Amino acid sequence: MARQKPRRRTSVPQAKNIMRRAVAEIVDPSPTDVGPVWDYFKDRCAYCDKWMKRDARIGHVDHAKAGGGNHLGNLVLACPECNGDAKRDEPWQHFLRRTVQDHDEASRREVRILAWFALHPKEELRHSGDAERVRTEIEQLISDFSAKCDKLRQMVHN
Repeated sequence: MARQKPRRRTSVPQAKNIMRRAVAEIVDPSPTDVGPVWDYFKDRCAYCDKWMKRDARIGHVDHAKAGGGNHLGNLVLACPECNGDAKRDEPWQHFLRRTVQDHDEASRREVRILAWFALHPKEELRHSGDAERVRTEIEQLISDFSAKCDKLRQMVHN
């Protein structure tokens, strides 16, 4: 008999994160083609230099700076280990220095990443006041959603 996959559950914090990502994707869309990231880093992790197989989707395009936007210049190639729990929201330069013990090699990798950033500067996104107002309203809806979920949880468990 085939084994069934366990049902995936979504927590309230995960749902809030999904909603925020959806809004961010509207305001600051991700690039449609991340091939240039793979090409620039020659299929190697920007941090540890591990080779990754592009067509097998082993590897990840990682945001170098948390909150830095979705533009190409904020994306670097990261292996599953470097993209996972190892880095989290740690600033990429601190993570690089901690990951690469050889100071000269860490400096070479830092220069390579900084050169990538320079090739793809962030364009200033200009939105109308109305767009910012709607974005603020959505953030309030997400906050209200969380509060209502807390209230519902209390009602169900009492």
